[in-house]
Amino acid sequence: TPFIRAVWRHARLVVAKCDGEAAMIRAVDPAITPTLIPNGVDVAAFHPASPRMHGPLRMICVARLIERKGQRHLIAALRRLRDAGVSATVEFIGAGDAAPAYRAEAERLGVADLVTFAGYVPREHIAEHYASADVFVLPSYNEGMSVATLEAMAAGLPVVVTRTGGTAELVREGENGLTFAWGDIETLTRRLMHLATNREVLRRMGAASRRRAEQMSWETVALQYLDMFSDIA
Repeated sequence: TPFIRAVWRHARLVVAKCDGEAAMIRAVDPAITPTLIPNGVDVAAFHPASPRMHGPLRMICVARLIERKGQRHLIAALRRLRDAGVSATVEFIGAGDAAPAYRAEAERLGVADLVTFAGYVPREHIAEHYASADVFVLPSYNEGMSVATLEAMAAGLPVVVTRTGGTAELVREGENGLTFAWGDIETLTRRLMHLATNREVLRRMGAASRRRAEQMSWETVALQYLDMFSDIA
């Protein structure tokens, strides 16, 4: 049938979430031209809290506790913030085999009192944790397109993330977030110090994150898939 012939012609159709992922696909098979459709987020599930203009900078990191996610670097940055007299805390959401090592690292660096290891949090409760934070941090080595970052943006949080897959599509430097290179604890610390001491910037970036997330709602992403299927048909 015409439909089957159309599907056959598009049998090599591949969807990529971001330019970085598309580049990896093309490296494997140059004959493939990926269609770019980003991840989406249920913006209605997240309600931005009122910005906090005083008190400790409350950071949240939602990711598996594994070495690749880089939580060790955030713990090190927290120590540097304390040394500089900047008040901050961090909540780690997630479980993983690096949890014991990270707990020990927080103890060794003398910041265990500033760190909360919340473990696994059910999906229906995750929005509450975003709402209690001031900034989302993800020091990951690599990502496809981080769903946690998208959720944090929908919750109206500025994001401080590594320059990895999907970052360019999610983060507009200085507008809704700040970036740094994997393992660059010094730059990560400076980014966090800037937000901790400039709460108006924190508020402005959070509002920009929410607006950006609204442009990437599941409704918007679903329409892109429908357009793609229409082209195939």
